[in-house]
Amino acid sequence: VRLAVLWEDLLSAIPELKDGGLSVLDAGGGAGRVPELLAQAGNRVLLADPSREMLARAERAVVESRPPAVGSVTTVRAALQDLGEELADERFDVVCCHAVLEWLADPQGALGHLAGFLGPKGRLSLMFYNRDAALLKRALGGDLAPALGEDVLSGRGWGEGATPLAEGAVREWLGGVGLGVRSKAGVRILHDHVPEDLRRPERIGELLEAETWLRDREPFSSLGQHTHLVCERSGA
Repeated sequence: VRLAVLWEDLLSAIPELKDGGLSVLDAGGGAGRVPELLAQAGNRVLLADPSREMLARAERAVVESRPPAVGSVTTVRAALQDLGEELADERFDVVCCHAVLEWLADPQGALGHLAGFLGPKGRLSLMFYNRDAALLKRALGGDLAPALGEDVLSGRGWGEGATPLAEGAVREWLGGVGLGVRSKAGVRILHDHVPEDLRRPERIGELLEAETWLRDREPFSSLGQHTHLVCERSGA
């Protein structure tokens, strides 16, 4: 569900990706599912990740992809914070950073790094764990302390070291590096709250249809497990 909704929203916000020919940096792209889809559409993707294992999996996925990749995926082993040393003055039409910021000690500083790789009319596709959704999920599970303002989210329920981020804070950080939000979507709005029957393979299509429909409609778009923002330079 996460991948399908993210991909639908990415193509809706940046329709030029469907036509191919764009240069894309995927920072922290892991096993490379999004880069694979981008390459199938004919785009040129540079996938950066600190994990040698993940990069190897991504390279295999692209070689074996069906339909075959029309574009290309190249890989570089580097953490987001170290990309400046690897890429020097290289700039991209699109920069993707999906489910990475919440794992970093300095997510605000990381946004500054990402902004530096955007071309003059470049777009940033940014997806992060949503703090408000984490609060809601915790409260529905019976733990009301976070909803009462106690800062106990860090590292709990999201994997060791991950901290869900507040959208308002992320928007402030983006403004600080000269980026404005072009579109917003919630990803996995319903998935964690519906009966398990709706998550079965034979019914997942129903759930996916609802998730896709609600992704950019408030108040639902603010309650996705992930928030997906597509950004551009202010005034672009």
